[in-house]
Amino acid sequence: MQPRPPSAPAGDPGPLDGETHARVLDHKPSGMIQGISEKGLYLIRIREAAAGSTHEPGTSIELEGANVLGTSRHRDLSVMAQSELHGVVKSILSDNPEVCLSFYNRAGNLTLKMHAFQLLPGIGNSKAISMVEIRGRTGWETIASLDEACQIDAADLLADRLCQEIVDPHTTPNLLDLLIRA
Repeated sequence: MQPRPPSAPAGDPGPLDGETHARVLDHKPSGMIQGISEKGLYLIRIREAAAGSTHEPGTSIELEGANVLGTSRHRDLSVMAQSELHGVVKSILSDNPEVCLSFYNRAGNLTLKMHAFQLLPGIGNSKAISMVEIRGRTGWETIASLDEACQIDAADLLADRLCQEIVDPHTTPNLLDLLIRA
């Protein structure tokens, strides 16, 4: 079990419970790492124990035994961390395709006039209808087959939406809460 942020009362589950790895967004010379957890996509702060080591953006680090200081907000990230966020989220989705495929294979109508696919940047009503028809009853087995069938970059589109929600946690509907953190 990971340490809880200082604001989480003992006994309450913290947002980082169950997180085992994070990806580096920025590693400061002071040893402070700004990262994002791989499972729940929480922005976190870590104090590096070993002085002198540096991690490049996107590097996966194990949280067991790490000095996790807690969660962070997007506005508190460095400019470097903010610029790396989309690429790192996309790589997390690409490395864990079941999360990405789960969204595309299970997404349905949100209202009578709006499909969940329309939450993705650049997907309008006609493209969403086309994607549903192509998906059929079986769905896609790989991200590559989804990309090819729909002529999209599925991980990139989902990463765009998830990053929008990280920047503005009040975005609704919130795929982070419905898909990732549920």
